[in-house]
Amino acid sequence: MPLDSKSSGTETRSDLPAVWVIPAALRQLAECGDAELVEELIAVFQTDTAERLELMHRAVDAADYASVCLEAHTIKGSALQLGANRLAEVCLKMEIEARKTRPEGLVPLFRALLRSFEEVRGVIAARR
Repeated sequence: MPLDSKSSGTETRSDLPAVWVIPAALRQLAECGDAELVEELIAVFQTDTAERLELMHRAVDAADYASVCLEAHTIKGSALQLGANRLAEVCLKMEIEARKTRPEGLVPLFRALLRSFEEVRGVIAARR
């Protein structure tokens, strides 16, 4: 994946930076010859997040709010590390909602999380 000015958030489409902007540390790793490592980290992020979303889906269905909170927190951390800030923002909202006594907004938030993850995957794929 070329990590050029498009990855720094200077592209013409204004929605791309909000979806995914590769962090400076990862960009620097790639520029210093570790582009394969960066690619691997991005691939692991995508695979791990997809698996955690499956777990979260089951937890939402089972009203297992502690598991929803844990998965949202874990995905949020990974998303922040890789520059998927909008995805992390939705995860934070899910964490907050899952901690409520009566978390009634989890299903729409989970749908928003799935959409956000698909957006991230789309932007990553478009930049390759």
